[in-house]
Amino acid sequence: MDMDTTFMAKRVLVIAAVFGLMLAGFAGIATAAEPEVIFFNAKIVTLDAAGSTAGAVAVQDGKVLKVGSADEIKKLAGPSTRFIDLGGKTVVPGLIDAHCHPMEAMMMKETWVDCRYPQTPSVKQALANIAAWAKKTPKGAWIFAACVSASENKFAEKRLPTKAELDAAAPDNPLLLANGTHMGVANSAALKKLGIKKGVERLPHGGSVILDKNGEPTGVLTDAQADVPTTPTVAELERYYTKEIQEFWNRHGFTSLLAITPAAALPVLQKAALSTTKPTIRYTTSIWTSANGKDMPADLSKFQMPKGADPAWYRFAGIKVWIDGENDCRTGYMYQPYVGKFDTDPPGGKGTLVTDQAAANRFAAIAHKAGVICMLHCSGDHATDIGLNAYDKVIKSGGPRTIMRIEHFGMFQLMDKQLQRAKEMKKKGLYISVQPTWLLDLVKANYENMGEPRTRTGFQFRAMIDAGLEPAAGSDVTGIYLDNINPFLAIYAAVTRDSDKGVFEPGQAISVTEALKMWTTWAAKSMGQADVKGSLEPGKYADMVVLSDDIFTIPKQGLKDVKVLKTIVGGNVVYEAK
Repeated sequence: MDMDTTFMAKRVLVIAAVFGLMLAGFAGIATAAEPEVIFFNAKIVTLDAAGSTAGAVAVQDGKVLKVGSADEIKKLAGPSTRFIDLGGKTVVPGLIDAHCHPMEAMMMKETWVDCRYPQTPSVKQALANIAAWAKKTPKGAWIFAACVSASENKFAEKRLPTKAELDAAAPDNPLLLANGTHMGVANSAALKKLGIKKGVERLPHGGSVILDKNGEPTGVLTDAQADVPTTPTVAELERYYTKEIQEFWNRHGFTSLLAITPAAALPVLQKAALSTTKPTIRYTTSIWTSANGKDMPADLSKFQMPKGADPAWYRFAGIKVWIDGENDCRTGYMYQPYVGKFDTDPPGGKGTLVTDQAAANRFAAIAHKAGVICMLHCSGDHATDIGLNAYDKVIKSGGPRTIMRIEHFGMFQLMDKQLQRAKEMKKKGLYISVQPTWLLDLVKANYENMGEPRTRTGFQFRAMIDAGLEPAAGSDVTGIYLDNINPFLAIYAAVTRDSDKGVFEPGQAISVTEALKMWTTWAAKSMGQADVKGSLEPGKYADMVVLSDDIFTIPKQGLKDVKVLKTIVGGNVVYEAK
C-alpha cells in the first residue's frame, strides 16, 4: 500500500469514528435530556459557587437536570414533560434542619401537658394545667409536662414548681415536669418509680439527682432523658416517622433532616426504609443511646439502614452524646459559677458534667473508627474545651478524615481562643451546629444567669463566618419551643439581631444569603452531603422551596413573616399552602 492510499484509509477510519461518536452523542441527548418536569416563571436562587440566579429548572429522575432562563430550559422539553408555573415567586434550595429531635417533638406536641411560657405564665397556672390533666389520667400512668427552657427565669414566681406542689397536683401518678430538655422536676411517685432514694446522686445513663442538705432528693433531675421511660409505642412511632414528622417539617420548607434518634426508636425507621411508599423528607440519622454514651457499642453496624433502603431517603450517618447540660437551665458546664443561686442548681454552681474527658475521647474514637459523624453537645465554655480536646485527639490519631461536630457551638458563650482553635480544626474536619432562633428565646435569661460579660460572647455568627467555620443551622426542635421549627424566624434573628431583650450585639449581624446558607449549603456540608444537596445544580436533588416574599429585597423586619408556599422534594410538590 503506497503512502497516499495509507493516508486515505486512515482518514476514512477517523471520519467514521467521529461520525459514530456524534451519532452516539445525539442518541444520548434524545434519551437523557428530556426532563420529566420544568418549573418556570420564578426567581430561582441556586446558591451555586457563582451565586447564580435562574428563571427555570428542569428535573429528571428526582434530580436537577439543568437550571437557566425559561426560554433555555423550555427547549429541553419533550412530549411528556410537565410544566409548573411558580408565579414569579422566589425559590431557594430545599431547607435542611441540621440538628433536630423529630420523634420527641411529635411526642411532646401530642402527649405532654402544655405548660409552656408565655401561654402558661406562672407556676400557679402550670400546676392547674397538670391537675386538670391528672383528673383524666388512669392512676399509676406516667404524666409528662413541657415547660420552655429557662422557665425559672420566665415564670412570674421566678422559680419552678416544687416536688411537693407536683405531688399535690398529681397525687396518683408519677410525674415529670420538664424545664427544657436538660432539667426536670419529678414528684414523689416518679422518684419511687425510678428507684431514686436518699443519697442517690447519679443515674445509670448519665442523669444527675439534686439532693437537699440531708441527702434527700429534691425532685430535680438533670440530663435524665435516657433514665426516664418516655419512648412512645411502636404504633405511635410508625405514625410519627411515616406521616407526621414529614408533614410538620415539609410545611416549613424542609426537605432534609439530621434526625437525632434514640436507639430504641431506630428499628421503626429502619422498617419504614423498606416501605414501597416514598417519603417526603430525607432522613439522615444520628443515634444516641444514653446521655453519657457509656453504652454506645464499638460496633455500629446495627444502626445501619437495611439492605434495599434508598440512601437518598434514609441513611445512618452519626452518633451523639451530651458533654453537659444547657446554660438556660444553669446546667451547661462552665469554668466560672452562674450568677446568683436557684434551688435547682447542681452542686458547685458551675453546671453539670455529663460525659468527662476520657469518656468523650472514647466516644469520638468510636465514631472516627467507624467513619461516621461524631456529634458532641457542648453548651458551657468548659464543655466546649472538652469537645475540642476529644477531636484534637482524634486528629492526632491519624486515619481518614471524618466529620467532627460541636453542637450548639458558642450559643451561650465563646472564648476567643476557642474560636481560633475551631478555625484551625476546621481544616481537619470540624463543623459546628448553631441555633439562631434562640436569640428570640434566651438572651434575657442568659443575662440573668451568666451576667453581661459572658452573655455578650454568645451568638457570634459574624465572627464564626469570618473565621470560615460555615455554621450549620438547626431548629433543635424537641417539642419544647414548637415555634422554633420556623426557619424564617431564625433567619430574621440572625440578620436583625433582634432578641427577647432588644437588639443584641448588632455587630454580629449577618446577611440574608449567609443566613440561608446556614440552612442549605453549610448544613449539607455538616452532614457530608454537599455533593447531592444544599444548592440547585445539575446532578443534585431537585429539592426546592417557593417563598411568599423575596427574602433578598424585602425590609429585614419582614423576614419573620415569610411563609412557605410550596415545598418540592425530588421534583414533586409535597406541600402547598392553602
